[in-house]
Amino acid sequence: MTHKEIEIQRALGTLPLWLRMELGEAKFTTILMTFTDQSISGMCIIKKRLMRIECENVIATYSPNDFHSRQNAIARMINKAKKLKL
Repeated sequence: MTHKEIEIQRALGTLPLWLRMELGEAKFTTILMTFTDQSISGMCIIKKRLMRIECENVIATYSPNDFHSRQNAIARMINKAKKLKL
């Protein structure tokens, strides 16, 4: 897609979601998810912590301790949006 085509689609409001994600124009919502389990003594033990990232109903999860994991999650979301033609 040429720069001019992108500008035209942006002006018309028809720029595909995957391209808006690539260009950094899409808004992402991030939520921390903690999965816990109780032991016999009743104490809560954290099993796993994940970050859930969402953009217009395209969802991915990643590890909160790894920055590259977030980048990979966004790349997966872009590929999913391309496949769904969003």
